[in-house]
Formats: sequence, C-alpha cells, structure tokens
Amino acid sequence: MRHAEQQRFFLILSASGGAGHIRAGDALLQAASHSDLPIRAEHYDCLDFTSRAFKKLYAESYLAMVNRIPELWGYFYSKSERRPYKKGVLSLFDHFNYRRYLKTLRALKPAAVLCTHFLPYVSISEKICADGMDIPFFAVTTDFDVHQLWVDPSVRRYFVHHNESAWQLHAKGIPRDRITVAGIPIMSEFGKRRSVLRSRRRMVIPSRNFTVLLLSGGFGVGRIERILDSVVDTLGSFAQASFNLIIVCGKNEKLRSNLGGRRFPTNIRPKLFGFVDNIHDLMDASDVLVSKSGGLTSAEAMAKRLPMIIVDPIPGQETRNADIIVEHGAGFRAFDLPNLGYKLRRMLETPELLERARTATRELAKPHAAESILTDIVQSLTPDHRLKGRKYEDPYQ
Repeated sequence: MRHAEQQRFFLILSASGGAGHIRAGDALLQAASHSDLPIRAEHYDCLDFTSRAFKKLYAESYLAMVNRIPELWGYFYSKSERRPYKKGVLSLFDHFNYRRYLKTLRALKPAAVLCTHFLPYVSISEKICADGMDIPFFAVTTDFDVHQLWVDPSVRRYFVHHNESAWQLHAKGIPRDRITVAGIPIMSEFGKRRSVLRSRRRMVIPSRNFTVLLLSGGFGVGRIERILDSVVDTLGSFAQASFNLIIVCGKNEKLRSNLGGRRFPTNIRPKLFGFVDNIHDLMDASDVLVSKSGGLTSAEAMAKRLPMIIVDPIPGQETRNADIIVEHGAGFRAFDLPNLGYKLRRMLETPELLERARTATRELAKPHAAESILTDIVQSLTPDHRLKGRKYEDPYQ
C-alpha cells in the first residue's frame, strides 16, 4: 500500500440532472477506492456548490421536460448540437454560483477533475481561461453518443463508450489524441456474471421459466402500466409456457401501490419491487430487459449480456443509444405498444433471435470502464511511469 502523501487526489464531479451522471460518478469512486493506483478520490454533485433554489430548478426542470414533454427536450437536444454552450438557464450557473465552486476547487487542489456531466467545466470555462488557471478536467461521457454540450476547450481528454462516439466527437473538432474509447463507468457488480439458475433460486422464482425484467425508470405511472399490459398480454397468450415477470417500480410508490393488487394470468409469476440496490442481481436472473435506453442502464445491461427491448427512449441521447444497440443487434426497439408485443412475441417464438442478441452484447460491453479511465488518467499525469492498463482499439487506425 502506498503512503497517503504519495497519492494523487482525484475529484469526481457529477450533476443531478438525471440519475445516470451520479451513478457513473459513484462507479468511478468505487473503482478508485479498490484500485492499486496511487490515487484517492472524492465524489461531489457540483450543484451542491450552488443555492438550493438553483439546484432544484436545474434538476427538476430537466426531469419535468423529459417526462412530460419529451419532444421539447428532443428539439432542444437537436438544436443545441449546432451551437456552443452558454444558452438558456445553464448560463445562470456561471454568473451566480461560480465563486463558491471555484473557491472549492482551489482549496481541494485536485490532480484531476473527472466530470460525468458537462456542467462542472462548461460553467466556469471562460472564467478559468481568463484567469489563466490550470484545472485538469477530464470528461467522462455517460451515453453511447457525445452531444455538443460536452465539447469545451478546458477538457484535456474525453472518455467515450464506443468507436462511433469517438468518430462523432472528432467530427466536432476534438483531436484524436484527446479521445479514449473506454466505456461508461458502471459499478463492479455488473462485471460479474452469476448463473441464471442460481440467481433465480436466490430470488425464489421458478428457475426454468423465461424471465422478463421491466424497469420503470423515468416512465410515468400511466405509461408504465400500459407497457406492463402489453407485456402481460403477450406472455399470457403463450398458455402452455410459464414465465417470470420482474417489475421494478423504483421510488414510484404510486405505481407500486397500483400494481400491488393486480391479478396476472396463471402462467405468469410476478415479482414486484420498489427501490432496489441490486439491479445487477435482477439482470443476472433475466432473459430480456424491457426499458428505456438510458446510458447507464444500457451499459449495465450490455455488461450483463442482457438483450434489451427498448420502449419510449427520450428523444435525443436515449434514441441515439437505442440506435447503436439495435445496429449492433444487441437489442430491439419497439416503436409503440403493439410493436412491443410483436417484438416480445418474435423473441419467444424464435429463440435464436435472443441468442444472437445476447452474443451481440459483447461488442458493446465494457464492464471495466471505470478502472480503465482511472489508469489512463494516471498514465497521462505520469508519462514516465509505466502502469498496466487495459488497451483499447484506436478507431482511426
């Protein structure tokens, strides 16, 4: 074990505009705490350095938009690809909050700042450039694609999930030697695969039943119930077969209450959960995931070799995630609820479709992304010190 004074301090910053950014930061923190690298790390939500009112405004305005009027978010996402940052409510962070934030950065003196959201660096980029400050920012992207909002001259290196992400980022003007294809950071539990039969026995569900995992995610109460109706109708139509249906309601207590008294066809064994911290175990027990295509959920599913049926992806980043997953054959996209029933039926009637999709997840799985990112940054800070790191293919060679 190295002495503390020899360790470099890595500051991990996320922003609570969507849970995935926080989860990615937690994954980096977990990897740092278990690493043999000469580092120590802390993880903060950068919005905690702002007023409570601004944090609430920022987080809730995003969630309200994507849940209630996702088409508006899709429009904003598309339009903002064509213009630089500094538009709209995000710029308020700069004018009213950067003093406290910058003071914290100066006090902590990090050797590296790993950002799982663009806000921690774009919010102060102009200020640090004007003051000549040298803050080592590293952008750790959390979707399969990289939006223009991530692009900023203050970033030393970008970590992306896929070769296509790297290609698109280079097309936005980022030099190739500042892009690393490493993956989206996920918790180490998703890199370990327990046998399906053992996982089902641990959950006390029939071990031989085809098992569907349904994550409520950001779906509204009414919408997830209609999605569930489609899944149940499809499974129920296979009267001679038996199924397990795992439903995770998260913190949506209204949904859990609504589903608690529901009756299911006799050939379906339901398992209802609220908020859980062992999604990795539920994925181990499942044959297919029905979900939106959030960056972290998608990366976790790919690491678990779990094919997806993607429903209602948020226009913008989630539709681009879905495009890459479907293009690689690692999942299927349902365009509406009848189409969801069709896709699930096809999977049940043609098992080789599911097997091919499971094999295809390997191309998108990067379960050790967090460790690889940390190693890459340490190497970049100590170029003369050779460390054993996982090497990734350069998509441009």
